[in-house]
Amino acid sequence: MTNKFFAVNGNKISSLYIDEGALKLSSQEHDTAEKFLEAWDKKITLATKTEIKFENIKSISKEHHDEEVKVKYKTFAGLSMDCEFSFTHEEDCDTFLNLIENQLQFEKKEAVLSPFKAIQGYLLGFAFTVGMTYFSYTEALALADGTATEATSRKSRGFQNIIGMLGDKGVLLIGAAITAYIGYQIWTRYKNPPTQIQLVPQN
Repeated sequence: MTNKFFAVNGNKISSLYIDEGALKLSSQEHDTAEKFLEAWDKKITLATKTEIKFENIKSISKEHHDEEVKVKYKTFAGLSMDCEFSFTHEEDCDTFLNLIENQLQFEKKEAVLSPFKAIQGYLLGFAFTVGMTYFSYTEALALADGTATEATSRKSRGFQNIIGMLGDKGVLLIGAAITAYIGYQIWTRYKNPPTQIQLVPQN
């Protein structure tokens, strides 16, 4: 396989390099393969590095009209993990998928997701938003009447400062707006599930 470098965006992911045996992901930003490899080989670094061997990849998937690519793989301990990222340059996504399909001989499948599978990832976010809104609202009320528990950490104090500044009505407005947005996404995806491209290793 031709070694290939990509600039990507994800949670603690800024660079992707594909060599002869693995996908190598780093939280550091680089603009060339040479700089990526130089940083990758350093023993002491603050960068988060993830190496996914080709033989450990279970699937690589992407929805039509969505920039996010999801790599599902097995860790050395046999656990299943997900890695999600998008490409800084849109055209790189097709290059990446074609490379995996043609050079690694992964099988390409396309299918319309079931309604439940289409909304599955959004349900947790919806539940979290509702729960966080309720918690923040009760905290705002407690701050207003002086019964809130005194914060003991910097993060807690920062959270209370924000909640105190927004007030109970502000918390409800923001929470309702986010909940409505996620609810709309759930509804539209359930009614019209997207088509997913999936690349899987051949048996």
